[in-house]
Amino acid sequence: MRLITHALEFGHNLGIRRWVGRLVPYADRWWFPPLIAVLSAAATLSLTVPVGPMLIALVAFNPRRWRTVVVWSVLGSAIAGALFTHLLGHFGTVWINDRLPQLAASKHWHYLVSWVSSYGFVTLAAIAASPFAQTPALILAALLGLPWPEVVGALLLGKGLKYSLVGAVTAHATGVPMDGIKTELDTRPLSD
Repeated sequence: MRLITHALEFGHNLGIRRWVGRLVPYADRWWFPPLIAVLSAAATLSLTVPVGPMLIALVAFNPRRWRTVVVWSVLGSAIAGALFTHLLGHFGTVWINDRLPQLAASKHWHYLVSWVSSYGFVTLAAIAASPFAQTPALILAALLGLPWPEVVGALLLGKGLKYSLVGAVTAHATGVPMDGIKTELDTRPLSD
């Protein structure tokens, strides 16, 4: 339970942390993975709650189903990211000027503009796979008019790599043997 508590501490929204924490008894239900997609989409669209720590907690609830949890989390987060990009394509400059006026003055923004202009799909996939915030890249993808299927594909690839690593490490840390190798963590209860 300590792992879950620590993972939830990284979230910014106390309401989401409490709500996710209440899901522990339902981690083995059939509807739990689709609910994870909804939670991941909500976290992605909120722009305040990182999906990574939430994913750690959700995998820790039922580590044997970590692959299913990862797949649904990737789907929800990637579709929400693409939806954000699509909507921002319609309201882009007004939203950016109102909410992020300092963005255009940043030298990092200009580097990002250059990279996304030249290597859109690859840049977006790399940012989605990295631990860095993807919101500026999504904003830029919207402003540059990256096609919606390209954004979804890049997010699926990048988030798939990142969340698979996070899910596998979390499952291993909570005691699920990887590739048939039994570790000392396998005998330790989750509540320690």
